[in-house]
Amino acid sequence: MLLAIIQQVIRAKGLMFALLLVLIGVGVYAALELPIDAVPDVSTIQVAVLTDAPGLSPVEVERSVTTPMELALNGVPWLVELRSVSRSGLSAVTVVFQEGTDIWLARQVVLERVRQVEAELPKGCGKPQLSPVSGGLGEIYQFVVRSDHHSPTQLRTLLDWEIAPKIRQVPGIVELNTMGGDLKEYHVVVDPARLHAQALTLSQVAESLERANTNVGGGYIERSSESLTLRGVGLLQNESEIGNVVLRTAADGTPVLVRNVASVQVGAAMRYGVITRDGQGEAVTGTTMMLIGSNSRQVVNAVKKKVAEIATELPPGVKIEPIYDRSDFVGRTLATVMRNLVEGALVVTLVLALMLGTVRGALVVVMGIPASMAIAVLGMHLFGITGDLMSLGAIDFGFLVDGPIVILEALIAGLAGKQLKGKARDGAYTEVAGAVLRPVSFAVAIIMLVYLPLLSLTGIEGKMFRPMAITMACALFGALVYSVLFFPALTALFVPPAKGHGPRWMERVTELYARCLPWALEKRVWLLAGATAALTAAVVLIAGSGADFLPRIDEGDIVVTIRRAPSINLQQARDLDLATERVLARFPEVITSLGMTGRAEVAIDPVGNDTTDIFVHLRDKSEWKTAHDLDSLSVALKDAIEGSIPGTFVSVSQPIEDKTNELVSGSRADVQINVFGKELEQLKLYSEKVAAVVRGVRGTGDTRVERVLGAPQITIRPDRARLARYGAKAEDALAAVRAARVGVPVGVIYEEEKRFELRVIVPPRVPAPEALGELFVEAGGGTLVPLSEVASIEQTEGPAQIRREDLRRTVRVEVNLRGRDLVSWVHEAQAKVAEQVSLPSGYEVTWGGQFENFERARARLSMVVPVALAIIFCMLLWMFREARLALAVFAIVPFALTGGIFGLLLRGLSFSIPAAVGFIALAGVAVLNGVVIANEVRNKVASGWPVMLAVREGAVYTARAVLTTGAVAALGFMPMALATGAGAEVQRPLATVVVSGIAFSTLLTMFILPGLLQMLLRKPASEKAAERHLKSVPAEVPNPT
Repeated sequence: MLLAIIQQVIRAKGLMFALLLVLIGVGVYAALELPIDAVPDVSTIQVAVLTDAPGLSPVEVERSVTTPMELALNGVPWLVELRSVSRSGLSAVTVVFQEGTDIWLARQVVLERVRQVEAELPKGCGKPQLSPVSGGLGEIYQFVVRSDHHSPTQLRTLLDWEIAPKIRQVPGIVELNTMGGDLKEYHVVVDPARLHAQALTLSQVAESLERANTNVGGGYIERSSESLTLRGVGLLQNESEIGNVVLRTAADGTPVLVRNVASVQVGAAMRYGVITRDGQGEAVTGTTMMLIGSNSRQVVNAVKKKVAEIATELPPGVKIEPIYDRSDFVGRTLATVMRNLVEGALVVTLVLALMLGTVRGALVVVMGIPASMAIAVLGMHLFGITGDLMSLGAIDFGFLVDGPIVILEALIAGLAGKQLKGKARDGAYTEVAGAVLRPVSFAVAIIMLVYLPLLSLTGIEGKMFRPMAITMACALFGALVYSVLFFPALTALFVPPAKGHGPRWMERVTELYARCLPWALEKRVWLLAGATAALTAAVVLIAGSGADFLPRIDEGDIVVTIRRAPSINLQQARDLDLATERVLARFPEVITSLGMTGRAEVAIDPVGNDTTDIFVHLRDKSEWKTAHDLDSLSVALKDAIEGSIPGTFVSVSQPIEDKTNELVSGSRADVQINVFGKELEQLKLYSEKVAAVVRGVRGTGDTRVERVLGAPQITIRPDRARLARYGAKAEDALAAVRAARVGVPVGVIYEEEKRFELRVIVPPRVPAPEALGELFVEAGGGTLVPLSEVASIEQTEGPAQIRREDLRRTVRVEVNLRGRDLVSWVHEAQAKVAEQVSLPSGYEVTWGGQFENFERARARLSMVVPVALAIIFCMLLWMFREARLALAVFAIVPFALTGGIFGLLLRGLSFSIPAAVGFIALAGVAVLNGVVIANEVRNKVASGWPVMLAVREGAVYTARAVLTTGAVAALGFMPMALATGAGAEVQRPLATVVVSGIAFSTLLTMFILPGLLQMLLRKPASEKAAERHLKSVPAEVPNPT
């Protein structure tokens, strides 16, 4: 069948060339339309439910909001994990779903369960809200709005009502989160003394304002042939109208107005967070959130275009300044990928021209690269794969041209020196190509198929490496298509028979191999033993060298996360943030910094004043002076901040890494140690013991125990007996508490399309706890009594937050590593914790974060690797129809891994998931050259050659093809192995394994495989005499003429 295909494509070689150009053109168009990002989005499918619960402590939030929400959501279809955080006034419940779950279906399922429990929530709780449909790569663009002539309230209003709505219109943007400045509100600030003098109560003021601030409809009135809509307009529009609202009318007919008991003013909502910039002052910022699955390159460019349009419409003096632009990281990462691909293509072309001795032949072989990549890009569109560091970064052009190299070598060897034209040339090309196309097709198919077991990977590792496997399999399928359909036609069209058998230097190399081969055959047992010993040593060394899940990708920017005492107030946190930013500004590596403490007024993240994230935009690494790598700079920044700013714990991470870790595991650390139990005090005690132990483990960088206790509270508890004595109601006492700070909402004030909350506030005499007791509460008969007369007021300490996972309380110990691999650190830490920390019944410790991901990946790979090896052997068996030949070629695979292992060790690289993927690829590539030699030996044996002679002559005959394919495959990955650009950290282990592994496997194929073939193939007695004679006769290099 293959021979018939070759006859047809060579006969229609002009048409096939035209089709090839069309394919490449379509591939170029598809590449321009391919979604682009820096790295795959590995965040899980999850939905977060956020519920405001004003006035409730963390324990009360857990009991009355979080627990009912968890019970309702527990057991939803496709549930994987349920975790929550309860803070003062806020509940956040996160539902993690199985991979592949449709995010919109997941949101619908969650929403239905939430609506069922919504009526059970305490009075005063906000309506539960679902988080935006975004992932770990969602934050793509952040900016600040600044002006020297506008107040923080004006800037925030401008951002909320003028800028944000326009940016939300950009396709692919799901939300724009705003924070900083002052959120405008209208406040009716009641004077308690004047209110008391007028014998009015807080509830009367609130009710009067609510009734006065309304519109009504009266239907319509007909007049002649017209119908007139009847409206009553009573909405309040400004401070003057609010102040003139009548509260009551005195006996003498004199009205008591709002302005008689209160002042009406434009104020700001209570702040739960603050934004600072560069140590200079506060800022107003917006962060764009991209919809899951969108093309980040297109979305970022669209956002920047929209921002540029908005900037021309802003009031004079107002500027929008970018802080974080994901397209910078995407551009640097893609530059690394494209540079590696271009350099790889140039290396492949140069090596082919040097080793084949024919420029035309080399160019025709290289044409397989764009053809294969065109099919790969079309496959990426078909399977929904984004072009990024992982999907494009593992492509070795050497793999894609191995098949055409073998075919071209056969043409050079078989037709060198012949003068052929027309049909004679077509027939000769058909015959020679047909003889080698079957084994070449099988070999390329084997390399392609070994990637398929990677599709079984799940979790983070699946999202990282499945796109790589699909892309590489599509590219290899393209290479197979090119080898079968296009390459024979192009060689017949453009490559005439060679005048000689390649360059002279390759002939000398082949002659040297021919002289060394008899020695290798004679010492085959010793060589095999040596290879086995080297493999054993390599496995022992790599097992003791530790392992990582994924190498850390240098994003070019960092996030400095700061934790402080739970009792810190917002003003103090702001001052410390500014001081921290001034410390950062002293480092020459820092361009700008933006700090975010707490959360926005509308909760999107369950954090408090004790948590600060400072985004730090760094210069290019070539300009660094303080340090030369991220770990060293992180240590320098941490030491400088903690040494200058009191009460500050610092950890350093990166924006995408930070967000992804938080979404995947709820923690931003490399390793999270969860201590589960019931009592918070006991959890705190045992978690601190665990932290004390792991701090002594070598490689421990930042270690932090969640601060679950120590949040100061003022608890006002109405006394039912005293309330009854005065005829007062508990709700009136609690309303006084609410009005003291946050205010009682009584409606909204509209300014065109803008709307602002209207609140009634009754502040205490002085902003101090003891002044709260002087607030008045309405009692029976219209009298007013101090709050202290009907309620107890006490200052206590309580939990800062309560974290739960799968309905159990937990406290986390978070650890970031410095200068040590993940797996060996965890194993040592686990052993020490088990030895030194004894837990009572009902308490347990679990280990998560990156280590959990690695363990899951290792378990999956323990199944994937045997499957890949089984595929290789079955394909070999199918091709050769001879178990001994299949076994001989298959035996090269484990020995080839030796080179990959030593390559990692010599470069000081840890074993990681990218390295494991490299070993899987190496297993497929190692088979290719073995198939070429074994097929030639089989053909000679089938023709009646003695086994020893067939092995020797077959190995020498294919030596050039073996060396060329090995050199091209290895050197094609060399730019990737040596790369230092953005994202090279992930590519380097994979490329190192392949380069060193192929180099080693090529030598094994040339010197050990012939010996294995000779040992495993049958040797009839009639051949033994001939073999004894041949031992003394050196192999001859085949004469092409």
